[in-house]
Amino acid sequence: MDIYDQYERDADQHLAAYGLRVAADQVPIVRDVLMRETQREAATYVGTGTVPGNTQLMRICAVQLWHVGAVEDALVVHRARGTSMDATGAIDAELMLGAGVARTKEYLATVCTEEAREILEVIAWVKEWYDRGRYAAFLDRYYRAGSH
Repeated sequence: MDIYDQYERDADQHLAAYGLRVAADQVPIVRDVLMRETQREAATYVGTGTVPGNTQLMRICAVQLWHVGAVEDALVVHRARGTSMDATGAIDAELMLGAGVARTKEYLATVCTEEAREILEVIAWVKEWYDRGRYAAFLDRYYRAGSH
């Protein structure tokens, strides 16, 4: 079994263990997993890491955090997206909007960092077609069908 088969198995096991909608006490675990995989992917991308991040697992964690809807997770998800082309492709920009467009924009306006400005630019791009209900239905169909 190569590393990518193992990554697929790990992502499936994580999803089976926690589901798409995690309990409140599981949120720190999900954040930790996403941050760990983000660090691995970032280190590999710049040539200092030996094990790439599991972008499938990163996506699942981002989906779980989107369902939680904590506004500060926009930053965590943005950092994960920005680690590599693979991560950007795996983690939808919409996953930064778990708290909703308006609330996320308000929060980022108070953060006042370059990173917050970058996220606001992405939000300006996706907000035109973003519909939380449709997106939630899409995620449910995607993961129920086993397409991940």
